[in-house]
Amino acid sequence: MKRFFITLAAVLMIVPTIGAQSKEGSRALKDLAKAKEAIAKKADASNYLKLGNAYADCYDAPINGLFLKNSAQQTALLLKGAIKLGSEQKEINGKTYNVDTYIDKEVYYTEQGVLAGYKVTKPLAEDALKNCLEAYDKAAELGASTKDLQPLYVALAKRHWDAAMVDYNMQDYADASKAFEMSYLVNARPAVGALDTNGLIYAGIASVLAKDSKRSIEIFEKCVDLNIADGDIIAMLADSYKAQGDTVKCKEILGKGFERFPTNQGILVSLINTYLETNDDPEKIIVVLKKAQENEPTNASLVYAEGNLYKNMKQYDKCIELYRKAAELNPTYVFAPYNEGDTYYQMALDLQDKASMEPDDAKFAELNNQMNDCLKKAIEPFERAFSIAEDPEIKRGCAEYLKQIYFRFRDEKPEYQANYDKYHKFIEESAN
Repeated sequence: MKRFFITLAAVLMIVPTIGAQSKEGSRALKDLAKAKEAIAKKADASNYLKLGNAYADCYDAPINGLFLKNSAQQTALLLKGAIKLGSEQKEINGKTYNVDTYIDKEVYYTEQGVLAGYKVTKPLAEDALKNCLEAYDKAAELGASTKDLQPLYVALAKRHWDAAMVDYNMQDYADASKAFEMSYLVNARPAVGALDTNGLIYAGIASVLAKDSKRSIEIFEKCVDLNIADGDIIAMLADSYKAQGDTVKCKEILGKGFERFPTNQGILVSLINTYLETNDDPEKIIVVLKKAQENEPTNASLVYAEGNLYKNMKQYDKCIELYRKAAELNPTYVFAPYNEGDTYYQMALDLQDKASMEPDDAKFAELNNQMNDCLKKAIEPFERAFSIAEDPEIKRGCAEYLKQIYFRFRDEKPEYQANYDKYHKFIEESAN
């Protein structure tokens, strides 16, 4: 019985310690209470500044010592005497994190022990940053000086930026977009007067990653109005309209964007894909590509893109010629030989379909011979692509094609059988 009472006494001693606020937290809460009392007595600019500062301190207290990319050891040192309640592994968006739980927060580390993010589970004050901004704005309305306000707004904008980076790092792109935009909006206050282009641009990028095309349109249109939109932003804006189903607006934006940024790859790719997806006149895209090729005559991807257009129109001789030209411009550009091989394979399939409908034996035999000839022509570009491919999926794709082709001709030559065995083995090993 004596041991039971001793254990119980020890537990009762621990509970208040765990539940207690840190010194910073206790001080922040006291300052917040005092500031609210002062406002009740006299709602002037000075007291609203103090209220804003108190909310800022309440926001800061639970995350003091938490810095992205610090090691777990560095973080533990900076958190000083904070009591860790437990640790566990959690999977978020396909990534595994080691999570330390404290009385007021969760701290996320990568499997390598690097601080990836955190989440405050028991904030000292709800909506602390929102209330902080409202207090500073009220102080400005009541005549607070720019000298007093400017550093406070800048510090608040930094808090929003840091919060956005944490959300972004944890792939919570919707909240990251809002926090990046708040960084922009706070810096835009008259007392600061800064155009935080990064805040606005990152807000748009995060909204794209969050698949919120309506929001990304609003943000990127603002970038256009402020004349801070480069070619990549134009391309994302157009794609956002396309995601909303407005291909007419998408094409309009891409057309104007191409005139301003004729060498921007994002605009060019989006322009080509949009025309292909809408089955528009391919000659319009070819005109665009020719102009782009004039600006970048050694760009293999532009020649390759033109080849894709002709392939889509089943003008196989023309597209093969362009794929070979792209490969000459850049011998390591794997898509050129890969698609040359795929074109020959597609030609073989077309001939097979045609042969299956041919009642005349002699014509059937001729079509079958042409099909075999196309398959054999596909071997060289596929093997070239296989040899230079760095992407495992592309390499495996080449092997799949080559395995099928060599299997068909395995009885003709010993090397065909040997090559079938080679690619069959590669596919089996790459699957493990």
